Amino acid sequence: MNVSLGLMRWRGAPARWGGAAIVLLGLVLGLGRPGSATGQTRAADTLNLIDRYRTARIQALARQALRRGWTARALPPDSVSVRRPEVLQGPEAEETRADDDASPRFPIDDVRTVRRLERGWFEEEYGGTDWSFLGASTHLTLFDTTYTRELRARLQAQFGDPTQTLADRPDTSRIGEAQFEYWFVVNDSIPVRVTDANGPRDRGLIVATESRLRDRLPALRAALLRPLRQPERTPYVDYYYDTTDDGTRRWYRAGFDGRSYFLDRIPRSDIVMGRRPSVEPAAPTDSASTESGPARPQ
Repeated sequence: MNVSLGLMRWRGAPARWGGAAIVLLGLVLGLGRPGSATGQTRAADTLNLIDRYRTARIQALARQALRRGWTARALPPDSVSVRRPEVLQGPEAEETRADDDASPRFPIDDVRTVRRLERGWFEEEYGGTDWSFLGASTHLTLFDTTYTRELRARLQAQFGDPTQTLADRPDTSRIGEAQFEYWFVVNDSIPVRVTDANGPRDRGLIVATESRLRDRLPALRAALLRPLRQPERTPYVDYYYDTTDDGTRRWYRAGFDGRSYFLDRIPRSDIVMGRRPSVEPAAPTDSASTESGPARPQ
């Protein structure tokens, strides 16, 4: 998962957000090929979803740059007028703002979280799904602007362990695999997938469902992820990797220990496929950090 896509900067745009602010919601794109999914692997399906999401995001950045007339000319700081979007005015507004007030509500009677050992059943049942996901828009919500690592901790608190992580993949040679995936079945028949977009350093989540519901996806996301508006967090840890310009893959343990978020570099030899990492207790310290430097003792 190369993180370079989340680091784009434009002159005249808020430096704090950069390219990461134009995410998820609005343009809904249909994914997948028509017909049966016979011969397609689950990993390839996930990669297709993430790659298309990132492409849509970069295209939205370019369109916004042209529309707003952003240039590469250096400007003195006092001549740049930056207005903070309403969604960024403060944590209270961010937490309590209605997700899609103008959109119809999506009634949810039942949500089944697909567990790790149920992946085979889900793939057999919904393997031929043509997936659609929420695309790029300037209408931002909590699920777009919040750090992915924070949303991952809230997902852990509300839904338990992910359905699939990098530890569960037999083939880690692919580029752009998701750090974590939650699979759901809503109202007994609607498949939904929730994944990270670009690892713990990024913001927001990718939410996808079958293409016939693309027009209702914003309301479905708002209803399904409504519990994440509660700030409750639970410790977790996932494997994660990024890739350098020369193609070198760097592996990490990424998570939340109950007190702070961490991103610890580890050797590839520490990873045993099929065995998920365990959360280490928080160290007795008063300081908190979002990323640690040296790797923790294993």
